Formats: sequence, structure tokens, C-alpha cells
Amino acid sequence: MMIKITKSVLFVSLFLLITGSALAVGKAQLNDQSNAQKGKIRSCQAKEKSIQTRLLHLINLVTNMEKKFDSIAKRVEDYYISKVVPDGKTVSNYESLVAQINTSKTAVQAALTKTQNDADNFNCTGNPKDQLMLFREDMQSVKKALKDYRTSIKNLIVAVHSVTGAQNSEHPVSPKPTISSKGENQ
Repeated sequence: MMIKITKSVLFVSLFLLITGSALAVGKAQLNDQSNAQKGKIRSCQAKEKSIQTRLLHLINLVTNMEKKFDSIAKRVEDYYISKVVPDGKTVSNYESLVAQINTSKTAVQAALTKTQNDADNFNCTGNPKDQLMLFREDMQSVKKALKDYRTSIKNLIVAVHSVTGAQNSEHPVSPKPTISSKGENQ
């Protein structure tokens, strides 16, 4: 009977030893999977932070560029109204050029709003890869809208300049004297 008890204890010990090591391997695999998931989540959260930072920089870029573009467009419009029109010269499609500038400015705002909404909706529970691609496409559309806005202003400048260009060639401006390093006129 003692032999049977010894065999049973030995069998139970062997069983516990085998299952214990198998459970340890299973726990190690679970820990590896858990660490991999945690790594993916940390990576996704870093991308989310990066998107928010890039969005902030994009908003600042657009704001600065719009201020500059608006001031340039206003100066051209003021010049046209105060100098060119009183001289009896007009640009035939002036109103459509100004309308194109306003349309382009609205397109910039719409693209920026879409980018901002998509960035705000970014989360790590969905498909972050697709969301990153969408954000990249949104940023490209904002840049294209800014380029179109710039082009519409440039078209107005060229049109106004083409009307005034003939006047400037009739009355050439004499060059200003340059100052040498000694302070004397050359």
C-alpha cells in the first residue's frame, strides 16, 4: 500500500510539474501578447499626439498665410480702386477675379475644417492606418487650397499690372543714385 501511495504522490507531483510549466509557458505567451498590445496602443497614442501637433502647426500656417494673402489682396484692390480706375483704366474681368479670390479663401477654410474634424475623430480603437492616410490626404487638400488661393491673388495682380504696365513704360522711372561705402553719390 505504501508503494501505491508513493506512486500516487509521485504521479501527482509529476503532473503538477508538467502542468505548472505548461501554465507558465501559457502565461508567458499571454504576457508577450499583452505587452505587444500595450506597445501598439502606446504607438497609436504617439501617432495621435503627433497628428494633434501637426494639426496645430497646420492651423497656424493657414492662419499666417491667410493674413498675408488677405493683406496683399486688399492692397491690390485698394490700388486698383484708388489709382487705376481714376486714371480711366479698368480690368474687364476684375469682379470675377475678386470673386475667385473669395471662393478660394472659402475653399481653404472648408478644407481646414474637414482636416480638423478628421483629426479630432482619430482614435486607436478603429483602423489607425486608414485614419492616418485620411489625415495626410486632408493636409494635402489644405495645401492645394492655399496654392489655389495664392494663384487667384496672383491672377488679380497680373491683370491689374497688365493694365498699368503700359503707363509705367511711357514714364520710365530714373534710377536712384546709389551711395558708395564712403557715403558719396556715385
